[in-house]
Amino acid sequence: MTTLAVTGASGFVGRELLAAAARSRIDTVGVVRSEKGAAAVERLGARPALVPRLEAEALARAFAGAGTAVHLAMIGRESEGQTYEAVNVAGTRAVVQAAQRARVPRLVLFSGLGVAHYAMRRRCTNPYFLSKLAAEVELFRSDREAVVFRPSYIVGPGDGLVTSLLAEMDAGEVARVGDGSYRLQPVAVADAAEAVLASAASPPPGSGAAPRAVDLVGPEPVSFQSFIERTAAAARAQGRRADFRVREVSVEDADRAAAAGGFRGMGADELDCLLCDEVSDPGPLTRLLGLPLMPVDEAIARAVQGTRAPEPRR
Repeated sequence: MTTLAVTGASGFVGRELLAAAARSRIDTVGVVRSEKGAAAVERLGARPALVPRLEAEALARAFAGAGTAVHLAMIGRESEGQTYEAVNVAGTRAVVQAAQRARVPRLVLFSGLGVAHYAMRRRCTNPYFLSKLAAEVELFRSDREAVVFRPSYIVGPGDGLVTSLLAEMDAGEVARVGDGSYRLQPVAVADAAEAVLASAASPPPGSGAAPRAVDLVGPEPVSFQSFIERTAAAARAQGRRADFRVREVSVEDADRAAAAGGFRGMGADELDCLLCDEVSDPGPLTRLLGLPLMPVDEAIARAVQGTRAPEPRR
């Protein structure tokens, strides 16, 4: 495979992707914003490229010689100076322009599983999913070979979902919205990384491949309540504390809290992602990988193992 360029290389998925590329001896450039991020990229066996802002000219220099550019530098929640339009949409546009200037034939983008139901389902119709939809359009309307992954929750060491649940369990109480029957379809971060490598390799970049969109989902849908129980079981199996009570919070109260500043650390759009009940067929991802997907319980166990337990109280 020719050189791989990765934006957001020091993030959760980026780190796993760089490690997988190094194991396969793929020459990889990790695009990061800071010296700290550059150091992390080097530790993972890739070459860092310091690009403080998503601007086409600087990105084009980082992309030089790459056969595929993977765009992971996006946000799931707006903050001061970081809007969906500026980062997810304009940032993706800059990545496309950079790929054109550097003559990178293929682009890979991480979108969101709810994009396909924008304007069809309430929880998929929000500014976050709109920005992901707009980012997809930037790729699809370009002259580059486009691959879009639409992930459910990606699970592994350092992920947001398992880490936050473990923190609540350690504190003795897990806040659950409603009855927890809404579903998610968590996929192992290791499978996500291997899917990117597979999409970058076949067919070879520059072969004129048609645009592709693949739902990045695990082997089975699980309810959120089941996900809590399975995370607790994994924690207990590894000797962690998992003696907690579940406090049910009404959907209305959770929505109000999220809109007012946060519920369990989630903004309104992030809460929508949890409650949107989006699941899909894992078959296309399995065929892309050519291997079975990691079982959900194994993915959760790896996530728990990679999350530091709190120091025992004295």
